[in-house]
Amino acid sequence: MEKLVLCLVLFAVVAVQARHQFPRVSERLGEPFRIGEYIKVVCTSELSNERDHIMEKSRCGEPKDVFVQLKPNSPHELVSPSAVWVKNCVGICDYDNEGSCIATETKIRHIPVRIYNGNTNKESCATYAVEEHVKCGCCALSPDHCVSPRVFNPRKCSCHCPNIEDRRECVKKTDMTWNRAHCKCEKI
Repeated sequence: MEKLVLCLVLFAVVAVQARHQFPRVSERLGEPFRIGEYIKVVCTSELSNERDHIMEKSRCGEPKDVFVQLKPNSPHELVSPSAVWVKNCVGICDYDNEGSCIATETKIRHIPVRIYNGNTNKESCATYAVEEHVKCGCCALSPDHCVSPRVFNPRKCSCHCPNIEDRRECVKKTDMTWNRAHCKCEKI
């Protein structure tokens, strides 16, 4: 019995040691580092050229493919495909990282999908409408520029009042005026 227990313990120790473990990234590259930290290196023309190439590819310009989730209309439905590649405006602008890359022209793209209904156990075909960006441009504003209660509108590259209905009611009154800076109705 002791031999059996000893064999089991020995087997367990060997199995644990032999178990494959994925090496950490820093071990694979042979040097310790943390994601998101700088590693000081000597500046070379090769690194400068690579940096320039990366920045050029990252600029706001032509729309780029991004992966977009297709959400079902109800919780008992499954949509297939559940995600697709769609052209979107992404990238950096020349505003010291404060500008936004926005769509200046868009179109609606209809994606053919199959919908499985879990309640009825049936499938049906449909098209799923997604917005696709056609042209991009840089907006010097970013959401941080808008002072509350105003909010950033990327489509118009501006800050605006979100309470449109309050404004509509205000401008109907002859003794009142709409204050755009504070998004409220005030006496004239």
